[in-house]
Amino acid sequence: MQKVSKLLPTLLGVLCLYSLGYAYARMSVFHAVENYPSAEGKAGARQDYIAKKDLTPGEGWEYQLFLPAIKVEESIVNYFHNL
Repeated sequence: MQKVSKLLPTLLGVLCLYSLGYAYARMSVFHAVENYPSAEGKAGARQDYIAKKDLTPGEGWEYQLFLPAIKVEESIVNYFHNL
């Protein structure tokens, strides 16, 4: 019983630290990129993605570390863009 009661605060602490780390990385390391299929923007839908500054998506250890948080953020943004 004692191990179960310590597990929940530990998991919540790790989740909070991960979230704070992603928030810091999002402000300082990553940026949002908007990709339009054509010059006029009429050929298709806009594609938004998050990438490390000056690199393509998927490069760098920071991107791999925060990939779950990036996918959650992209899903939320895409949901609200498609309403």
